[in-house]
Amino acid sequence: MRILINILMILIIMSCSNKPKKYSDLTDSDYKHESDSVNGETIYYKSAVSEQDHQDFLDLETSDKDFLNNCRSFADSLIKANINGKSIKNYSPETLDKLIDLYIDNKLKCSKNSFVNSVGVAMGDYLVEKLGMTWTIVEDKYGRDYGTTIGEINLTNFPLNSVLKAIEQKREGSMQTIYLMTLKNKTELIK
Repeated sequence: MRILINILMILIIMSCSNKPKKYSDLTDSDYKHESDSVNGETIYYKSAVSEQDHQDFLDLETSDKDFLNNCRSFADSLIKANINGKSIKNYSPETLDKLIDLYIDNKLKCSKNSFVNSVGVAMGDYLVEKLGMTWTIVEDKYGRDYGTTIGEINLTNFPLNSVLKAIEQKREGSMQTIYLMTLKNKTELIK
């Protein structure tokens, strides 16, 4: 079965001959449409080259850990109430995609911020559990954000931001695609 999934995947690559654009200056014409097969699923995504910005990776503070725990609790209640037989203990990216679809269809009664944070934390926890990533705080010139990372191979995701983009751009299957792309990238970067 071929699953059509769209995602915006940005590859940050430094170029020796041509200086890439800043991320904020990229336009639709800068993106290349690509597809790949991961674990038997066909995924579709866009990629672009952008200038690499300096980022600081910081350990979580107590307040950050409390925030993540509160979001996990709310994610558990969302999953249990809306996805039959699932909870924070047995969910998958597909479960989170179903929640996103319900939210987009206005079938969930919660604030956008609460939804994005809780589903984003659940996605990040899935990446931590399944791919050996760790939670971190990423600071750069754009601000401060929660991320999951494997520092040794410079692989970082921003799961809360990914949920926000999935909602705003009405992306189908976005969390599953992110998981599969991260799995693919981890496998390639470890070689």
